[in-house]
Amino acid sequence: MLFLGIIAMLSAQIPAQLGKPYLIGTVGRTKGEKQVSELGNSRVVTIKSAHTAIAFGTKKESIVAGEGKKLVIIEANIRNPEKKPISVSESQTFGLRVYDTKFTANDVQYRGAAGKDLSILNKSLKSGESIDIVAIYEFPAKTPHLRVGIYYHTYIASQAPKFDLTSQLAPPTSIFAESNMSYLPSAQAQVGKSFDFDDLRFKVLGQTAIEGGGIAVRVEISNPMARPGRWGWQYATATLLSGTAATTSYPEFYISPEFKDWANEIRPGSTVTGEYRFHPAAGFSAKQFRLQMNGTKRTVTIGLSPGGTTN
Repeated sequence: MLFLGIIAMLSAQIPAQLGKPYLIGTVGRTKGEKQVSELGNSRVVTIKSAHTAIAFGTKKESIVAGEGKKLVIIEANIRNPEKKPISVSESQTFGLRVYDTKFTANDVQYRGAAGKDLSILNKSLKSGESIDIVAIYEFPAKTPHLRVGIYYHTYIASQAPKFDLTSQLAPPTSIFAESNMSYLPSAQAQVGKSFDFDDLRFKVLGQTAIEGGGIAVRVEISNPMARPGRWGWQYATATLLSGTAATTSYPEFYISPEFKDWANEIRPGSTVTGEYRFHPAAGFSAKQFRLQMNGTKRTVTIGLSPGGTTN
């Protein structure tokens, strides 16, 4: 089973190593005898790598870090050291303990696990068999370091391998990442440049004038996840800003070509292009376009080239 907890340990301890296998879990022993009774509660775990992000997708779901949070994605291998089969599933990977921190158990949450190919995790391993997995955890957006211990079934402090992953994380790719350890709630982007925005990717193409003195901001949205993504006007607040004023869009997101009907769904690997329409007061000159997610409150502001000024 998977457990999550917060403990205090000495940081002077020699940390466990990435790429090295560690036997974790428990076995049964008969009192007064040396014989070991296998209970299916041990496994050999090798932590291969880890990285941070604001979203991660499996074939089961797209996982998005909540407001003020980030994800820590751990890639590992689990091997069966016992003679009988063991189970590896979303609730049977390995436990995680966080140490040398002031966080509470409510600050760190387990969000799920999958096979390396992002498949639903439900595997029985025969003796000697192994499987590559990814485990996803949610941490506060800003953390001083990433020091974790792993275990299975029963936590025994003296036996749990303890990793300091702080300097071993893969470089972040999110526009919200100030560093691996620090994710910001807001970010700046450029017209024509793609950026991550929760579980989708966005590219603002620019602004154009429309009938009635309005302004349309064209946006390209792609889905990099393994599951369909949802989008529409109701998922984020779109705002157009001048130097001194702001105006929000009409509550609709119009899909091209010719604003066809759609089911607010973006298939994996697919892209849609649409526009937000604004009707500001006369003389409004758009300088920036801003999107803020209604759920996670993440905000991206994009500087606009001149154009689309009302008269």
